[in-house]
Amino acid sequence: MTRRVRFGVSLEREVYEEITRLSRALGVDRSRLVSMAAREFLSARLHFARQHECEGVLVASYPSEKKGEVDEILERSGPLVVGRSHFHSRGGCCVEILYLRGPSDSVWNLQAEISRVCRECRYVPTCA
Repeated sequence: MTRRVRFGVSLEREVYEEITRLSRALGVDRSRLVSMAAREFLSARLHFARQHECEGVLVASYPSEKKGEVDEILERSGPLVVGRSHFHSRGGCCVEILYLRGPSDSVWNLQAEISRVCRECRYVPTCA
């Protein structure tokens, strides 16, 4: 069994309440839910902890009125974007699916820049 360590964390009340609601809905305790969230967060960030040639998929969802901004960001990214598909959701959002290849710091910077415009932005590296 994995050893657990107890420590205190301060959260905004709204975040605490959302964690409580979600833990009840999923049938897990808050500690388990926070542990799962922390692992996912760390996994997504640790991928970029060392400089390397990176390859993966970026999925971004944003309001259609932000399309011009997203297009400008992607044009500046140059050869990093290997493939791109654009869709429209029934709710009026734009969805971009991008296949990226290049230096990990460039991928990180692109994700950070697009995240400022998007409602959701997720990067999934390919298996190495």
